[in-house]
Amino acid sequence: MAALEKSVQDAKAARGEHGQEDATVHEINTDAPAKKTAAKKTAARARKTSPSSA
Repeated sequence: MAALEKSVQDAKAARGEHGQEDATVHEINTDAPAKKTAAKKTAARARKTSPSSA
């Protein structure tokens, strides 16, 4: 575990992240129902075919 922490410190130092805090964690609101949208139907397009040369 110490080797991992050392590696992380070295990587942060290489990126120039000296003395910065870790990322801020925000709570996700799971009470609101997710909005669902219906899939749109698209008409099949006719393919234009060119006469094949023999």
